[in-house]
Parts: sequence; C-alpha cells; structure tokens
Amino acid sequence: MIRTRTIGYQALYISRPRGSELRNFYATPIAWKKNAKKGGKTKDNSKSQEQDGIETVDLSQYVQKASELFERTCELHKKRLGELKSGNANPSVFDHLKIGKSNAKFTDVATTSMKSRNSLLVTVFDPKDTKAVISGILAANLNLTPEPIPQNEQQLKVMLPAPTLESRKQTCKILKAVFEEYKNSASKTSLAHARGEILKDLKKLDRKSDAVNRTLQEIEKVHKQYTSKLQDQLKQAEKSVMG
Repeated sequence: MIRTRTIGYQALYISRPRGSELRNFYATPIAWKKNAKKGGKTKDNSKSQEQDGIETVDLSQYVQKASELFERTCELHKKRLGELKSGNANPSVFDHLKIGKSNAKFTDVATTSMKSRNSLLVTVFDPKDTKAVISGILAANLNLTPEPIPQNEQQLKVMLPAPTLESRKQTCKILKAVFEEYKNSASKTSLAHARGEILKDLKKLDRKSDAVNRTLQEIEKVHKQYTSKLQDQLKQAEKSVMG
C-alpha cells in the first residue's frame, strides 16, 4: 500500500495495487502537539506530531449509509403502492377512521379482513360499538356500505363495488402522487431527503479533495439507480391497476 500526504488541509490518499478493492480515504488535520521547551532546547518529536496530526476517514461509509437509506425508501414506497393498487379490496381501508363521539381509532374498536374476493368482513370487539362503526364507515364517503350479519351482531359484511375505468385512472393518479412523494419531497422517507442529508455531511470535508469528489459522484450514481427502481415499482403498480 502506498501513502502520500501533504500537510495542512489537504487530503491523505491511500492507493492499492491494481486488481484490489478500491476504497477512498480522507485525512483531516487535528491539533498539532507543541514541542516541549525546557532549558531553551526544543525536543524533536515530529514523528509523534505526524501520527497524531492526521485523522483518516473511510469515505465508503457515506456511500453505504446512502444505499441503506435509499433501500428503506424503496421498501416503504413498494408497500404503500401495494396498499393503494388494491383499492377498497384492502383490509386496512378503514384503519384511518375515527369512531364515535370519542373519536376512537378504528383499530381500537374493530378489525377488518377479506371475507371473499368481493367483500370485507368487519369484526367489532364490543357489540355496543357496532352502530358507531357503521356510522363511521358511511361518513367516510368510501362508497362502501356495511351490512350487519344476522347471526352475529359483532360482524359486518361490506360488499366491494367492481372497479370502473374511471376509478382505475383515479387510482393511478394517486399512485403517481405517492411516487413523487417518495422521490422528491421534503419527507424524511424520500430519496431526496436522504440524499441531501448525506451530501450535507460529506460536503463538510474538503471539497477540493479528489477522494471526496469521487465519493460525491458515487452517491449521485447510487441515487440515480434507486430513482429508477422507484419508477419501476410505479410502472408495475399502474400495470396491475389497469389490467
């Protein structure tokens, strides 16, 4: 391994023989120890100063962290698209509702499951909350009507209307909005936010350093790859919705 160094605020570069893994390193100066003076003489400890005066940073950690954040965004994006593309045929369709005068969370008073391909089954935990759950679903304007099951006062059957061309187009419009949110919004789960945070930390180092610039370029490359991955997820979801 060959090391070259210039003193001050320049970078310390570490190169390896051809064929080996390339990793960028960056060195920053820290406080130099002053020579101890005693009896008008100065002790020469330049070697100790050199060792203590350079702090080496492995820049690959920035690329790794960016990749991990981008991957998390893609996972969340894919999950959200999966929930939306199924439309009302989704057991979590009522989870955001508030029920009754106390505005209780729907998930605190009932649970939803698929009864069949074209219907949902809502099970209310306490029979006294059944009417409030029915009212909450009707008030949500989801075009869904819960019907009590005669044999069980705690269960409601909800028939799902067949999707129309217009409803499919509307779903695709919502999918595109979600894609933009995860791609380029100020949300902490977006690719843009993750990229911005990594670059902000990286740019605190010497911008004139070749090693830092190579790392910046690598992060931009990885960001572009994950943007394409998000676009592929959107295309697959739209294809599924439109049939």
